[in-house]
Amino acid sequence: MYYRLKDEFRLRGWELLPTGIVRRLSGDVDFLPPAVYRALQKACGSLPVGSVLFSAEERKMLAELCEAGILEKSEVPAPLSDAQKYRAYPNRFLYSVHWAITGNCNCRCRHCYMSAPTRTEAHMNGEPSLDDCLDVVRQMEAAGVRTVSLTGGEALLRRDFFAIVDALIDADILIVTVMSNGLLVNEETLDEFERRGLRPEFNMSFDGVGCHDWLRGVPGAEQAVLRAFSLCRERGFPTGAEYCLHKGNLSALRESVKLLGELGCQTLKVNRLNVEGEALGIADYAITRDEEFQTYLDYIPQFYEDGAPLSLMLSGFFHSDGTDGFEIPFVKNEEDEDCGDYCMCGHARNYMYITAEGAMVPCIPMGSAEGGRRTRTDALMPG
Repeated sequence: MYYRLKDEFRLRGWELLPTGIVRRLSGDVDFLPPAVYRALQKACGSLPVGSVLFSAEERKMLAELCEAGILEKSEVPAPLSDAQKYRAYPNRFLYSVHWAITGNCNCRCRHCYMSAPTRTEAHMNGEPSLDDCLDVVRQMEAAGVRTVSLTGGEALLRRDFFAIVDALIDADILIVTVMSNGLLVNEETLDEFERRGLRPEFNMSFDGVGCHDWLRGVPGAEQAVLRAFSLCRERGFPTGAEYCLHKGNLSALRESVKLLGELGCQTLKVNRLNVEGEALGIADYAITRDEEFQTYLDYIPQFYEDGAPLSLMLSGFFHSDGTDGFEIPFVKNEEDEDCGDYCMCGHARNYMYITAEGAMVPCIPMGSAEGGRRTRTDALMPG
């Protein structure tokens, strides 16, 4: 009798985190204690279960790995396949990439941080070539990236969208989210994902009942995105939403959350209007941080009165998973506390944003920051 690593698992390691075990075509990654990892590697070398080379402590570890569904017993020796063999990535652990595969868009959003409407008017090509995109996929694979979310612009505008999807599948990088305005979320799009065995979340912007068309700059955008939410619910695709809070849609928040819940939307993030890009032209619609927080304080009791219809994140101010519980992500520091070494956003530790121009930055709000580097292998894999 021998130990066998189940087919879906691979042994992987990163700088400072060398003991990873990942599941193929999944975002799952765990880091085992070094002693457990050594026992696992020894067992996968086709030693018999009862070998004297296993200590009593190692036998206990291996039994726990079997109970966890990572190892199983085999009648014959079962060495690791080439795909399962240990692979070390020469970079820090980078779990996920948020990737703008195009700067082109079929909406004319008044608050677009990348100024897609202006880009369209100037007939500028805001889209990297397919070869460039495939090169980025190769770089992500070389860095051990586990998951990706695709955005734009409007990602679904690309005629070669599913060529990029297929390259990510071949690289064992799971597409967890497609960010979209919903106009191109249709039966054909969902069919193509289903053929590939994928059901990513469609995260679609919704900026308020009766308010959506104005911000998106396209008549009928509200009707189209609500249709997309309904279609995804019917087809079993998860959905999430983003709500850009401004002076024109403060009063629509409650009705909008209720409607999204009825349409099967599972998560909603609300943030105030960020005045950059196209939003410089509607700066008068921006609200202050105090106005934003007061809106949240007024709304939170209504959220629970309405049965907490979905998981809700109100900026960094409030989070509820759709139950009676909640958390306040913001933490107030003492006035004399030294915060100079604090990480302002934990998201930047394991996630990265790639702009449509190929710049690599920690997150979308920094997409226009100076110093964004062109994506290349040595940029994706910092030492």
